[in-house]
Amino acid sequence: MRFEWTDIFADIDPRLQRLIQRRRHGLTTPPTASTEVGEVAVIAKVNDIEAWLTMSEVREGTQIGTTRSGEVIVTARVPVSRLQHVRTSPCVVSLQASQSLQLTLENTSEDISVAPNKVTADSTEQKGKNAVVGIIDVGCDFAHQNFRHADGSTRILALWDQDGSSTPDSPFGYGKVYRSAEINQALQAEDPYLALGYYPGKLAHGTHVMDIAAGNGNGTGNPGVSPQADIVFVHFSDGAVEAVLTDGGSAVDNSLGDTTELVEAVDFIFEIADERPCVINISLALHGGPHDGTALVEQGIDALVAEKPNRAVVIAVGNSYYKGIHASGKVPQNGFTDLHWDIPRGHRQYKAIELWYDALDKFRLEIIPPGSETLVSMELGENGEIVDEDDNTVIYLSHRFCDPNNGDNMIGVFMESRLPGGIWTLRLHGVEVSNGNFHAWIEREDGSQTSFVPPHDNTHTVNSIGCGQNTIMVGSYNPTKPNQPLSYFSSSGPTRDERQKPDFIAPGQNIWAASSLTLTKSYRKSGTSMSAPVVTGIIALMLSEAKARNINLDINQIRDLLIQSAENNPPEEPLQRLRYGHGPIDINTLISNIRAM
Repeated sequence: MRFEWTDIFADIDPRLQRLIQRRRHGLTTPPTASTEVGEVAVIAKVNDIEAWLTMSEVREGTQIGTTRSGEVIVTARVPVSRLQHVRTSPCVVSLQASQSLQLTLENTSEDISVAPNKVTADSTEQKGKNAVVGIIDVGCDFAHQNFRHADGSTRILALWDQDGSSTPDSPFGYGKVYRSAEINQALQAEDPYLALGYYPGKLAHGTHVMDIAAGNGNGTGNPGVSPQADIVFVHFSDGAVEAVLTDGGSAVDNSLGDTTELVEAVDFIFEIADERPCVINISLALHGGPHDGTALVEQGIDALVAEKPNRAVVIAVGNSYYKGIHASGKVPQNGFTDLHWDIPRGHRQYKAIELWYDALDKFRLEIIPPGSETLVSMELGENGEIVDEDDNTVIYLSHRFCDPNNGDNMIGVFMESRLPGGIWTLRLHGVEVSNGNFHAWIEREDGSQTSFVPPHDNTHTVNSIGCGQNTIMVGSYNPTKPNQPLSYFSSSGPTRDERQKPDFIAPGQNIWAASSLTLTKSYRKSGTSMSAPVVTGIIALMLSEAKARNINLDINQIRDLLIQSAENNPPEEPLQRLRYGHGPIDINTLISNIRAM
């Protein structure tokens, strides 16, 4: 292997740099649910929306919202061949590649039966009436009795299948939307899934999540938290994509849709809800990102929540506490600090590390392969690639100066498949050091997660799409144990800018909820995927109760009311406190507080 410099524009998202370099090697970016061959989904922050819309390279998605500083967050699809041109436009403040997301599921039990109730609220009469619960997930069993009224009609206002065959009226140009009238018609058929043209799949994650938040118990006898709320479901893109590898082979990427499709899904649900109170559940996660709320997906969600009162977005904290995916440390002036990355031999997945450090510091990066000498020495502001004897890219490296969203410096290490296994060393040299602190995260690799060499720093492992100012992030505890301990998997705060996350915890282990394709049965799952919809349902209850009293609540008021109603009795052990937030929410106290307003 050898290292070669690249001449790609340095002030561009490193993930976009990698795509540009792959194109130079003749590797085509495969299509997704929302992109064509050779095209990439992006989120951008622009200061001149008219100039942005006139760019011929831009296939616009939507205008998500306005940031506090007045720029507009937008989505689009752009040919990889034109990324550098688009980024250098004066109207583009920041341009970020979409990142693939995964479910925040820890384990599943397939024994199916009826189970006791999950969460009860004795003091609320509304039970979510006139509120909308949005679910962005995979697998919506619209035929299950828990999502139908007593007369058999659907409670689902709209189902957007992002993988569905596109029509001229598809949201943002892709997928297919089924409205309640179409769903009701399909429910009259012998095979409603065939009649509608949508199949949720067996043991669907999204059906389970939806039932926890808003099931009415008509089938299972076990209602969810907000059983009279209406539902909007976005079936997140989940089609497998066959990617061409640098060695000429191929691998199937089973990751879900991306962050661009996610913010478009949030926008769609709020649009359907219109003026009605609405809370959206996102049980999807990423590891990579700045973890400080400045990623454009986070800024976009923040803007959508702040646009109107009576809106909230709840995000699962993630299940990464014990997986060794985070490292932190301090680099001394004129000294160095090593990070050791353990990659099993034969590991065929694409792998990535993001390392973030202060704008006042300047590091030099060395890459040392297993049992070898230094292969790369890279200064701040440089980028390049490690290639094999056949000129295939093995690792793409970017050492980016001054990210446009937070001003910090970032190192991106993107490893292709069939990399030599063993301990890879990232050595950070302190060239100019003010404080020297850094944080690094290994991107999620479901099925075969690589990790840093122990001892692990399991703090700062929160889901990186949920660190925004206006999102509510939820961790998990085990309700089946006498002392209701924090779940072993539930990720830890704080954010990189030292804000408290998660905000709350809720039941997330051994949770029974609807089982797809059974009409009336339930089964058990565990993960922060299960704890997030508990809080989603709780917020639907509070918004429903407030609406009945003509009370409007902005996101800050929603958060304050939740905090006032939470247990706020954290564990004594410091590391456990970082995973607790404000604790569990007492629904009855919350409703009483609403009624006292």
